[in-house]
Amino acid sequence: MKIGIPKEIISQEYRVSVNPETAKMLLQNSHELFVQSGAGLDSGYSDEDYSNIGCTIVDSAPEVFDKSEMIVKVKEPSLQEVEMLTNKVIFTYLHLSSSKELTEKLLECNVTGLAYETVVVNNQTPMLKPMSEIAGRLSLLDSIELLKKSKGGKGKLIAGTSLADPANVLIIGGGIVGINAMQMSLGLGASTTLLDVNNELLNNVKSQYPAVNVAESSETVIKNLLPMIDIVVGAVLTPGGKPPTVITRDMLSLMEPKSILSDVSVDQGGCFETSKPTTHGDPTYEVDNIIHYCVKNIPSAVPFTATNALNEATKPFILKFANSGLHGLFNDDKLLMALNTYKGKLTNQEVAEAHSLSFTSPDSV
Repeated sequence: MKIGIPKEIISQEYRVSVNPETAKMLLQNSHELFVQSGAGLDSGYSDEDYSNIGCTIVDSAPEVFDKSEMIVKVKEPSLQEVEMLTNKVIFTYLHLSSSKELTEKLLECNVTGLAYETVVVNNQTPMLKPMSEIAGRLSLLDSIELLKKSKGGKGKLIAGTSLADPANVLIIGGGIVGINAMQMSLGLGASTTLLDVNNELLNNVKSQYPAVNVAESSETVIKNLLPMIDIVVGAVLTPGGKPPTVITRDMLSLMEPKSILSDVSVDQGGCFETSKPTTHGDPTYEVDNIIHYCVKNIPSAVPFTATNALNEATKPFILKFANSGLHGLFNDDKLLMALNTYKGKLTNQEVAEAHSLSFTSPDSV
């Protein structure tokens, strides 16, 4: 198969979808790789790192798309990139529940859209997990920076001192993002509360981390906690779908001025009513005197770590599809879960529900 690796174009997206190690594995399986010049530089990989193992370096993204049957990316394609994907395959984080426009464009251009984030194995999202670990940790660390008065925050030290109380952190969602944010928060000495709807999960977390406060998530519980909270991390995940709204705009009035809402779910549409995507260059905005941190691509801040962790998770799936093509896709239940769009049909039920679009089962296309 002819596989293309373009340079990511989203603002301050420094990751690359295929590192030289994954590229070598694909080449050894008789695939051709076309890498856009400079695609790996921000992750620490030069064009020579790719060309020396047999990849073809091309100058522009249109050349990559033109020469390739499948495009492998990190982030969702732009509408202009989708035009170049007509009748081709893309394998990436699609996050279609957050964009009806992108969903409809993929359908219009007859793109076979494979999404890392919709593959679920043993109640885990294996290709989302490594980025969720990084995003959970960085969401807490970045929020701590925003607590500083010099950054426009309350002026609180996360751990407090022997004579001053620590900051109060609320984490909503006990999945991979939430657990990693919780571990960072506890480790840095914050007073930490974790909410989830799964009581068995909460009991297990409490037994492993006695210092954390846990409670079943509900609107009433959240409202009661917000007046004393300095940082809220929104870590709610519905695989492939838009997460529920757990904090409405009206609830912001319960919080102290300059408290922080960090919405890690924003790439799927966000779990706070007032969330909107931001960038690393302009990461925050305020609504009703509450600081919002809603960067869509948090792991890109550490591209070397993120790129290599991503590749470890995605390369078995990329190789499997490259080796077996569409025939193999429809005969592999796990890989088939990645299929979101095919021959103008929307094949992911959560995305269809998010946008009130017609759903076609992937078993029947």
